[in-house]
Amino acid sequence: MRSWAGYLLAVLVETSALALGFVSGQWVMAAIALGVALAVALGAFVESGPDSAKEVALIATLTGIAVAGRLLVHPFPGVQPMTVIVITTGAAFGLRIGVSVGALGALVSNFFLIQGPWTPWQMVLWALCGAVGALAGSLVRRRLVFALLCALLSYGFSTAMDAFYWWYQYPHTWAGLTYSLATGFAFTLAHTLGSFVIALAVGPELVRMLERFGRRLHTEIVWDEPPAPGEPVGG
Repeated sequence: MRSWAGYLLAVLVETSALALGFVSGQWVMAAIALGVALAVALGAFVESGPDSAKEVALIATLTGIAVAGRLLVHPFPGVQPMTVIVITTGAAFGLRIGVSVGALGALVSNFFLIQGPWTPWQMVLWALCGAVGALAGSLVRRRLVFALLCALLSYGFSTAMDAFYWWYQYPHTWAGLTYSLATGFAFTLAHTLGSFVIALAVGPELVRMLERFGRRLHTEIVWDEPPAPGEPVGG
């Protein structure tokens, strides 16, 4: 799909989703449709990059690391090391890989957990975390600043998800929004503090490790041209 066609399709789906919600009151279906629109736009952005086998292999490997991080701590409600991993990936490898790992990590990990209308929203929010990590790459060298950035993005992620649950599950009132935010506050706090601690403990080291891994993956063997007839080998 060409990127402009993907963006156009995303706008059409988003417009239809909002119309469906306001006209018929079908907010659950509207939430699903709007999430799909955001995922389509994200897919168009990712697809617009160069189709490099090495980049695909790198994205697949880093996605596996992010998924493993999320699944390993799943028994601890609210703690999401995947957020730190995605931010670190963006800082180490740039915008496109950070966005791709964030989106794919959410999609793949939910196959092991549970898929639902929240999946496209998680894909978009974690993709945004990867994008911010790429744009703020210079901050990762400063441990405390990086930890605070991870905590801020984790708080924003969980708060946005609470707002999403309010949008499709609760009455569209200030009381409903307040109830949704209050209900999820313990999980938001766990996500925020967990990301802060993880980033403070291993954040810069994780960035350097991923950068070394990327350099090894992109190592190429360049063969010398064969010697011309009569030319001595090595000359």
